[in-house]
Parts: sequence; structure tokens; C-alpha cells
Amino acid sequence: MNNLDQYPLWTAIVTPLDQEGSIDFESYGKLLEEQKEAGNGLVVLGSTGEALNMTLEERKSLLAFTMDKKAELDLPVMVGVGGSDLVATKEWITYLNAQNIEAILLVTPLYSKPETEGQYQWFKTLMDL
Repeated sequence: MNNLDQYPLWTAIVTPLDQEGSIDFESYGKLLEEQKEAGNGLVVLGSTGEALNMTLEERKSLLAFTMDKKAELDLPVMVGVGGSDLVATKEWITYLNAQNIEAILLVTPLYSKPETEGQYQWFKTLMDL
């Protein structure tokens, strides 16, 4: 993998869906190739919104496809982690920690608006995994 400092821009990649609402892997692959041409790092399942509407299996499938393309394109990958269910978020991060990704994009719990101590505990719990 290249030096991560050479990627000043990390693009939040949308997840294209087909008419049935399934992941359009062909279009998604083309988006990844465009990022390679542009010299950008990849942010998948990030702030584009689809991840919150995807099942765990769909997210894993998208990530597996991404990792295959990562090996082919030699691009760094950052994976978004959002939600408000601490148990599910911990499970997802544990899964991600076993993958060959460069970074995790972790946000505060969605919709619950915790105070400062709640945010601290949220991040501490997840960062300690």
C-alpha cells in the first residue's frame, strides 16, 4: 500500500442501487476505478446515507467487493461507522478490525444527541475494541 499522505482527498463513495434496490456492483466498480484515476482514497459506507438502510450482509458484501477492487487498484479504504445501537456498532467495528482497511470513520451516535460525557463514553467504548 502506498503512503497514505499521498491521498489528500478521500471521496465518500455512493452505493449505486438497481431497480430492485440491490447493490449495482458494476456501477460501483466503475466509481472505484474513477477514484483510482483521480488519485483519491476511498470512503465506503460513509456519510452518503445508504449504509443506514443496508443490512449487515449487504454491508459485508459491499466491503468484500471493495476489498477485491482495493487489491486490484491499490487504493486505501476507509469505512464509515454510523448508527445509535452500541452493541451493533461494536460488532461492526470488531468485524472491520479484522479487515485490511486503513481507517474507520466513526461518528457520534445518530439522532440521540448525547451530551459531552455520553459522546466521550461512546467513542471510548468503540476505540477500546
